[in-house]
Amino acid sequence: MGLRHDSAGRGPLRVLLIVRLFHPWVGGTERHAHKLARMLIQQGAEVQVLTGWWFRGTPRSEALDGVPVFRHLTLWEFFGVKGLRKLGGYLYIVTLMWQMWRRREHYDVVHVHGLNYHAAAAVAVARRLGKPTIVKLANSGPASDILKMREDRQLALSRLMLPAALRSDRFVALNTQVTSELVAAGVPPERIVEMPNGVDLDGWRKSDFGLHQRPCLLAVGRLHPQKGLDTLLRAFAHLAQTWPGETPCLVLVGEGPVRAQLCELAGSLDIHRHVHFAGSQPDVTPYLVAADVFVLASRAEGLSNALLEALAAGMPVVVSDVAGNREVVSDGSNGLVVEGGDEASLAAALRRMLEDERLREKLGTEGRRVAEGRYSLAGVARAYRQLSLDAASAIRDRPAEDERAAASTHASREQP
Repeated sequence: MGLRHDSAGRGPLRVLLIVRLFHPWVGGTERHAHKLARMLIQQGAEVQVLTGWWFRGTPRSEALDGVPVFRHLTLWEFFGVKGLRKLGGYLYIVTLMWQMWRRREHYDVVHVHGLNYHAAAAVAVARRLGKPTIVKLANSGPASDILKMREDRQLALSRLMLPAALRSDRFVALNTQVTSELVAAGVPPERIVEMPNGVDLDGWRKSDFGLHQRPCLLAVGRLHPQKGLDTLLRAFAHLAQTWPGETPCLVLVGEGPVRAQLCELAGSLDIHRHVHFAGSQPDVTPYLVAADVFVLASRAEGLSNALLEALAAGMPVVVSDVAGNREVVSDGSNGLVVEGGDEASLAAALRRMLEDERLREKLGTEGRRVAEGRYSLAGVARAYRQLSLDAASAIRDRPAEDERAAASTHASREQP
């Protein structure tokens, strides 16, 4: 069974976009999935989002900005009972497979955001139905999607599901490290496409690079150890102690499991009066407007949507030297890059950025140009459309690929 849509224009491209968490959960993966779905619809595709019904009070189905969203049953948080997260994950798998089967006449290609246990289920059902699958990996390095499955970090027995997930027709790698990890796991290179996330270029754009009366640093992302916010707080403490004028402020936009620890650290460093925890925000534009410098101190990244939004807004940025950041930011060209986990180097880069208006303007202007040239959401959506057609043609080659997959998954199991 192939796509209805082809180069001759026979009907629209019909996409089932699967993402484990979605609105009201606000995260980089979820926000990008929503924006991509909207753009694909604007470009003539039919898109429906299938996600878990995790949160009590959310409707079973709704339209968000014109995107149809369907939620299937889980247990975690839905009934407000602690300890149901892992059991809810298994129910999520079962109901996901059922909903994919039930809706099989309404989609032609499956896009899965994140390589996880849900990807294994989605690939298995899609292969049974003869429909192509595309799986996008969200993270690399210590937070690698593949590593999380191998180590059962999110659901027990995920390691046993990894071979099924790796049978997807195509994989989207957000950076070259993701590509290397997929190849090491036995995925043929011809099934991997390096493609970035896309960003909307029509939002607010910085035009004045003078400092605000009180200089302001901004970090956007989940409050999670992966984001290196402890390093950022320590670097900010160095900066605050030696800044000659009014002490700058640091705004952290996002929620997550280490908020209490970060608040405690800010107190112990005596910077709590200058650090504002803004919580999760559906629109970060007001915070970009109020900020002078954007900072991303992550220990690992796939490709940060928050970073792309900052570049698109013309913000001068300081980032850590990890795979997902260094493929976007070139040190001294469209931002400053510092060694990950090095609070002294981060503090020095932040000071340099705040002290030099010409540098801020140069880096912010070039960052916007890079966003326009490489990360346009419209361009990324067009690439996904073409990838869907390519994945459909790959179905004809599945028998030969299955033989290779059997050998490669055996090698994958042998890796630590």
